[in-house]
Amino acid sequence: MLSNHARRRELTAAALHGGGDIRKGLTRSMQDVLPAERIHLSRRAQQAWNARTGSQRRLVLSKFRRAIAISRDRIVQAIVQDTGKPPLDALAGDLLVTLEHARYCERHVASVLAHRAVKRSRVLYPGVHFREEWDPFGVALIFAPSNYPLQLSMVPTLTALFAGNSVVLKMSERTPAVAQIVEELAAANLPVNLLQVVTDSPDRAGDYIDAAPDVLFFTGSSANGRQIAQRAAAKLIPVLLELGGKDAALIFADCNMERTIEGVVYGAFSHAGQVCVGIKRAYIEETIYEEFLQRLVRRVEALRVGTTFECDLGILQGQAIRSQFRSQVEEALAHGARMEFTMDGSFSGDGPIVLSHVPPASRLLVEETFGPILCVAPFTGEDEGIDLVNRSSFALGASVWTRDRARGRRVASALQTGACSVNDVIRNIGNPYAGFGGNRASGYGRYHGSHGLRAFSRVKTVMTTHTARSREINWFPFTQRTYQGLDVLVALRHRAPGVLRLFWRLMFLLLLMASTSAICVFAQARRGAQLWLDVQIPAKAHGPLAYLVFDSPHGFPANAGKAIRGGFIPCRGGETVHVDAGDLPPGHYAVSVYLDENQNGKLDLNFIGIPKEPVGASNNPEPGLGPPRFKDCTFDMGNADRTLQIKLVEAR
Repeated sequence: MLSNHARRRELTAAALHGGGDIRKGLTRSMQDVLPAERIHLSRRAQQAWNARTGSQRRLVLSKFRRAIAISRDRIVQAIVQDTGKPPLDALAGDLLVTLEHARYCERHVASVLAHRAVKRSRVLYPGVHFREEWDPFGVALIFAPSNYPLQLSMVPTLTALFAGNSVVLKMSERTPAVAQIVEELAAANLPVNLLQVVTDSPDRAGDYIDAAPDVLFFTGSSANGRQIAQRAAAKLIPVLLELGGKDAALIFADCNMERTIEGVVYGAFSHAGQVCVGIKRAYIEETIYEEFLQRLVRRVEALRVGTTFECDLGILQGQAIRSQFRSQVEEALAHGARMEFTMDGSFSGDGPIVLSHVPPASRLLVEETFGPILCVAPFTGEDEGIDLVNRSSFALGASVWTRDRARGRRVASALQTGACSVNDVIRNIGNPYAGFGGNRASGYGRYHGSHGLRAFSRVKTVMTTHTARSREINWFPFTQRTYQGLDVLVALRHRAPGVLRLFWRLMFLLLLMASTSAICVFAQARRGAQLWLDVQIPAKAHGPLAYLVFDSPHGFPANAGKAIRGGFIPCRGGETVHVDAGDLPPGHYAVSVYLDENQNGKLDLNFIGIPKEPVGASNNPEPGLGPPRFKDCTFDMGNADRTLQIKLVEAR
């Protein structure tokens, strides 16, 4: 009998060569695997994935990205089929955003997740070096919604994979065509079980949480997000929640009215209002309210509904969503809301709707709404407008429309949302460099950009101590004299009352205390001097900068195990990196630096010992046939701080 791995490969190969019935068999075959088994298979795949170097993982995921780009026509057709959105929306909002995010991760994951030196108090930590490392969680469980089936599944998935995790991706059962293509591409381009795609029903989703993944990412409604968080909390699983929104547009009288109307109409009715950061509320300054509303309605009348290339917005999908939308609109109208425009009169989601005078307590303003509707209201001043926006329990995004740049910055800073655009809308999501996420009922955590790569990683702090002392002052045995010395230290450093009296007490204790007293911390700190390294990075270089400090020829220049100090610093091509190499007591030292381009944690040499990566050393010795000699790179450290200028030599 074939294993799940072999079955998956066999079925995928046949599916990619046109076997329509076999594609269905693939889905059925893989859906039969129980959630706990999937998590187990994913954990095994992650261990092998994390054992690869960063460069090796990037190479695999770059191939995966290109496979998505090559399959773009099929993917767009599948998105249109599953969601009912126009092709341009599928190409721009789903496919392009996904590919750009993958491209960002390929270029920046090495620097974002590079080891970095951490500062410390020289008084309290003499001879100590701190660094932070980023490790993957392990298995990432990702829940994706149906409105943007590619973007909202693949952006967190790719981020997790680049960070070194494996992924079990639960896609919506309402987007089977898109899920099938993602499954095929993953099977053809990624290691087995690294990315598993399922479309189980919602009532089975909790079983995946109970199977104890290492991190969970959920995109969906606030109600479902609360249930997800509660279930994950029972197993202490870290959770990132990207939940619903009720985004507002704050429109001032000095706005560019034509641009603002175009932006608000797009923000409100894109994808039939099924956008988490779509505009649901428009607050218009009272002096232009009537004119703006009239022009807004005329523009909405011209919108084209359908799924062809010439249509603007699709039709609301899903019977449950349509039913909820209708009941929310009818409830608002029954409590005094005024219908400013409706295309078909049915409130079913088959066309855009504009309402005014919507009661603040109506479901349209306090619940999530997926549908093509915009609620408008006037406001009289900046403070009132800000208050209206911030009053909602949802705080995902907002937009401000004004020609006054100072006002735009001021109001954006005052809004309590996770993101805000000035004179624009929705497009901020597409910037892969910028973080994204909501506050309050709109979720917590940030993804996209460096925030996303770190959200799918956990930080490890490493402390390394180099000292000749046999014990630290806080170690056993505890004594009253040690306590008194540390008490003086606390008072002096934090300016406690009576500090002058304690200072003279300290002077007295200096005459009595031995080398193990707390004051030795001061003396030892003074015996060392600070070493800084200024390293110029070549323009086209990549990878973190590694530095090693040696106090003897043993291991120089590349054996990190023989170095007394070392670390990795993120850097970019063309910049000068200022490295804090820590305190060093007087003596003779030599420093070596190199760019760890393949991120394997060591300097790579060819068969005759010549570096294959950019390297440098203190005193900048001339390149030779072998590594530089310790004596040619030696410098003296005294009691004064010192900065070394080091040039990197390009590898040949």
